Amino acid sequence: MNIFQILAIILSLIIVILVALLFVVRKNLTAKIQEFEKNNSAFSSKINSLRADIKKQQELFDLIIDSVPNGIVLLDEKLKIAKINESISNLFYLDKVKAIGSTTIFLFHNKNLEDLINESVSTLKLQQKTIVFYQDEDITLEVEAIPVDIEDFSICLLFKNTTQEAEFSKLRSQFVANVSHEMRTPLTSIKGYIETLLENDTVDKELIKRYLLKADEEVDRLSFLIEDVLDLSNIEYRRNILLKQEFNIVDIIKDCIKSLVFLTEKNNVKIVFNPDSDAIKMRTDEELFRQLVRNMIENAIFHGGKDTELNIELENSTSELILSFYDNGVGIEKSDQPFVFQRFYRGANPISSKKIGSGLGLAIVKHIVELHGGTIELTSTPGIDTRFTITFPK
Repeated sequence: MNIFQILAIILSLIIVILVALLFVVRKNLTAKIQEFEKNNSAFSSKINSLRADIKKQQELFDLIIDSVPNGIVLLDEKLKIAKINESISNLFYLDKVKAIGSTTIFLFHNKNLEDLINESVSTLKLQQKTIVFYQDEDITLEVEAIPVDIEDFSICLLFKNTTQEAEFSKLRSQFVANVSHEMRTPLTSIKGYIETLLENDTVDKELIKRYLLKADEEVDRLSFLIEDVLDLSNIEYRRNILLKQEFNIVDIIKDCIKSLVFLTEKNNVKIVFNPDSDAIKMRTDEELFRQLVRNMIENAIFHGGKDTELNIELENSTSELILSFYDNGVGIEKSDQPFVFQRFYRGANPISSKKIGSGLGLAIVKHIVELHGGTIELTSTPGIDTRFTITFPK
């Protein structure tokens, strides 16, 4: 065996050994890679699990604040918007995504809100203020600015919509003022007539009788006013018992017509009632529905003029009831039409036979209609016709 053969054998052995070593190293490396991948997979799985938990917590947090009826705005350390809920975005028609990062002055345009936020930041105490936000329709909100130290949030703004309460308070004040004014006028007249009679011993019987008749008219006016005010109060009291029972409203309307025969004969007014059928039922409160019908009939009798014909129509469809009062009386001037449902409003009707009306009749009707979830509309051409259309949803 020569040296070349020996070298070839040695080289072959070396190659075999290297290949064997390569396989061993590869096997060990593969095992380590698999072990690393296994560990890395567990780590990645843990990371993914934590991310999923964070996402769930975030979704739960968003769900909770979006379910709150009051508006919520969270500000970051730079006093920029970090989060808003559904209530405030719906109230101000905001895009929740686009709002993030904006300033409150850019979104709400209200200096009083900015002052409240700055005061809360400087004092690190809860600050509260009632703020009016001027839009197409003004909104009154009770706003609380609360300093917080939660993650990236620094101020929490809570918005409570008190627009309705503010409007009711305003209406109550106006109503009390109107009632006081309406009562003062007849009381002043009555007092004036009585003082005149008491101070003058030579007043003849004719003048005494005339003054007493005028005082009696003013007493009637007060009586009508007090009765209508009590009716409004009764409507509010009965708000919670509306729509509890079904009544045949055809019978109610017929009874109202019969009960007012003396007025129709006195004013030479003819009433024609045309229902779709003799039995049309509706969920209502009998007393209030009767009051609605009586007020509408009396309105036509007193303000339509003599020789008027009043047509009452009742249509029954699958989704609504339509009750119409149509007369061919003097009508309502266009300038008066927007105001006829306002409390104490009395238009300039030259032939009205009810000079002592309170101006609450149609206001009461509208109130009753709205308590039923319905609507009332007026169309009138003076000297030709007047129609009130009341629609009740089923």
